[in-house]
Amino acid sequence: MDMKKITYIIASMLILSLPLSAQSEVDALRFSREDLHGTARAMAMGGAFGALGGDLTGVNINPAGIAVYRSSEVVGTLNLSLERSTEAGYNADKSQFGMDNLGFVGYFPLRNDIMPHINFGFSFNKLKSFDKDISALGNSSSTLIDYIYSDYQYSLNSGAINNPDDLLIVDGGFDPFLDQPWLSVLGRNSFLIHPNSNNTALIPMNVGNNTAVNEIVLNERGYIDNYDFTVGTTINNVLNLGFSLTIKDISYSMTSDYLEDFTETNGYTLSNKLTTSGAGVSAKFGAIYRPMNELRLGLAYHTPTYYALTETFWAELADEMSDFAPDYLGYEPGVTTSNEDGLGFINDYDLRTPGKFVVSAATVLGNRFIASVDYELVDYSKMKLSTPSNTIDATDPYEYDNEYISTDFRNASTIKIGTEYRFTPKFYGRLGYAWMQNPYETEFKKAGNSAVAGSNLIFRMEGDTNYFTGGLGYRFNQNFFLDLAIVYKTQTDDLYPFPNVYAENIEDDIFANPFELKNSSYRGLITLGYKF
Repeated sequence: MDMKKITYIIASMLILSLPLSAQSEVDALRFSREDLHGTARAMAMGGAFGALGGDLTGVNINPAGIAVYRSSEVVGTLNLSLERSTEAGYNADKSQFGMDNLGFVGYFPLRNDIMPHINFGFSFNKLKSFDKDISALGNSSSTLIDYIYSDYQYSLNSGAINNPDDLLIVDGGFDPFLDQPWLSVLGRNSFLIHPNSNNTALIPMNVGNNTAVNEIVLNERGYIDNYDFTVGTTINNVLNLGFSLTIKDISYSMTSDYLEDFTETNGYTLSNKLTTSGAGVSAKFGAIYRPMNELRLGLAYHTPTYYALTETFWAELADEMSDFAPDYLGYEPGVTTSNEDGLGFINDYDLRTPGKFVVSAATVLGNRFIASVDYELVDYSKMKLSTPSNTIDATDPYEYDNEYISTDFRNASTIKIGTEYRFTPKFYGRLGYAWMQNPYETEFKKAGNSAVAGSNLIFRMEGDTNYFTGGLGYRFNQNFFLDLAIVYKTQTDDLYPFPNVYAENIEDDIFANPFELKNSSYRGLITLGYKF
């Protein structure tokens, strides 16, 4: 057995042992990745504004961009988007209308030749929208029963389960969802794992040679919003410096159904609901240097964001397996629910996202042409989950999760390129492109065994993301301006109903055939601004 196989076996066993009350690397990544959002001008140029400034998105990328302003400004951006997820001909569409940013910059001249002005600003910027509807249908070589039984076996062998009877829900008795692995509890009470005829061990329900037709229905909603308080100044008219204090707000909800049908009347559905909310704080430092009139060089650093988050979760397994249940069980179809009141369990946790480095360059040729490029680098292996600072724990419940994060993720690059051409003193045209690299180590992405938490098994392995952008701008006079942009985004993901499990004996491996999910979206943006 080679070392790679051994590594996957160890990782798979540890993944199976995770309780639902813990978060996983899936949650950490969800709230650490950002999307391409901003003003219509910046989006039309692929978001490549780190060395240019004079735009709210440029300030969000590099706070030194606020020092480029030579007047005060109020600006706002609206967007209309259509997102489509396609799997094997099945389409799920989601449209939305909202605000991408809103902000104010105040220009304050000083009677000083070295530092001629100081600028202050406040802006709201949308960093990410979670809104997505997914529907996928296919066939799986392994079943959820296989995965539940593996989860139970490992939990039993590792001591997470001391007595199989502790998994049973008994009226008036102790609630097993409080201290037992949720997936094993759901499986045991739905009889997907059940006692053998001698009542000496639990075994998986035998579905014979029947192939499972599986389906995923996933609905996500929410956002990450960013509020920047920025100050910047210019030194000797060649060096711009800026600093931002950033508050981030998270709101996320997810409902999922995973269905496996073996006949027209026999199958089961695993349902999960999850909500997460909270806020975080970070800072940004930036500089833009102009060695000559035609050249701008930018450098910025975004510190990690420190989030305090609250999660509410709920799970249910509805089963109708009468054709496959042994007679001695006295089986009846039913529904096993983690919370009969439907309110869900609550867990508080902290998350530290990785920092970001941004290097930028731009050329400005007279009043006619601008070309700009940004390079961003984020080390996703630096994400970290932890208990709240006011919690006293004898052991670290996130020790294994953070080990997975450090080995499963890597440095990921983002490249943005943009151009602008001034056709007339009032009319501008813009084009851009951006490429965002996926954050996974190559072998981890191929293995498809991401660490998940409890019964919330569905996860996506994101592919690289491409953005193709363009737009127009019009200056009505010295005060009012209008910008338009369109952003086309493509990304192909692997959608897993549950993680692959690599066993010591290859015949015991569990493979959940991933769905190839092709995502595309169109976003139209309009920005209206006023300079004074």
